Amino acid sequence: MIAAVGLFLATAGVILWQNAHLVILWDLSYVLDTATRIALGQMPYRDFPLVHAPFTFLLQAAIIRLTGRIFFHHVLYAAIVGGLGTVLAWRIALHTLRGRMAAAWTVSLLLAAPLSVLGIYCILPHPSYDCDCVFSILFAILLLQRLTPDAAAVSASNPSRAFLRSFLAGAAVCLPLFFKQNIGLPLLLVTLAAIGLLLATRIFRRGAADTPAAPTLLLVLCGAITTLLAAGLLLHFTAGIGNYIHWTIQFAAQRRLPGIKDMLGVYADPTLLWT
Repeated sequence: MIAAVGLFLATAGVILWQNAHLVILWDLSYVLDTATRIALGQMPYRDFPLVHAPFTFLLQAAIIRLTGRIFFHHVLYAAIVGGLGTVLAWRIALHTLRGRMAAAWTVSLLLAAPLSVLGIYCILPHPSYDCDCVFSILFAILLLQRLTPDAAAVSASNPSRAFLRSFLAGAAVCLPLFFKQNIGLPLLLVTLAAIGLLLATRIFRRGAADTPAAPTLLLVLCGAITTLLAAGLLLHFTAGIGNYIHWTIQFAAQRRLPGIKDMLGVYADPTLLWT
């Protein structure tokens, strides 16, 4: 507990210090302008174009609606999320090293300590979808780490807890997709593919003790699928699923992703063949 509080306060302090001597960047004005329009009742993707996923803007809009248009509240949000991100990274490192070395606690703390000045919000100390997406990834990894065979055995006496843990892990894997799609979508696809591979391992290697149980993996898949379906229905009845796909996938890809011919054209240079 002392280590978690120390990492949180150190990171949050750096973020507050950064905001004390940095000017407000254009990136923040874009986020807060969009959030203000949402707070006033406008619907993104339907009432105005937005090429990014919605969660960061919705969170900032909620802050504006609840506490007013005060800049420090958004700074405080960045400090809190940044501090929690460092704590999550430390817990992930500790879980990875525990049982593999005698000084796991000390080593994990030393590994996480630099994040107090290099954490997700320490460089850019203003609310940003990139930073929020990384935080959601850390949260998802932390939940997925708990799906070990040992954890499943401990939860056998409490099936409801095991069900909730697995289901929430699957739901958490979908969260990054709704913070930033070009980070969240690859993460979701890779995670689902990895879970499918683990499930196949369980089926073809009966009694394999080095992977989570098949019911646990199936619950993770159910959590992810249920979350995606719920998000799709919510988008359909609010902004319109067609509008969301158009602005966040089709339009965003046209603006940010060059054509295959242009991307491969650089390799036509003969001087690059040796590399």
